Amino acid sequence: MSIRERLYPGEQELPVLAPHCSDARYVWNLALEQRNLRRRERSQKITYNTQAHELAEARKETWLKEGSAAVQQQALRDLNQAFQNWWNRPDHFGRPTWRKAGINEGFAV
Repeated sequence: MSIRERLYPGEQELPVLAPHCSDARYVWNLALEQRNLRRRERSQKITYNTQAHELAEARKETWLKEGSAAVQQQALRDLNQAFQNWWNRPDHFGRPTWRKAGINEGFAV
């Protein structure tokens, strides 16, 4: 069971929550770009597990380690689910697209 809540952060909460939104958007966009490149190159299929392993490696070596691993992994799961929805029901769901700063900001834990 999942619970969705819309938050309206105040000035004190915004500095804590905004980096999570930024990290989720960055991971989503990076993973989407990887899938787009592999599709164009027609190289091996990329999966959630492949990308989760790459995220774990990137967290060891980059600034991503400063953010929440749970938020970043959930962004990958959300992207994977978006692709599954699109493949299974292309008439209902559109192809996953880029996330943009300031538009429907959010993250899941």
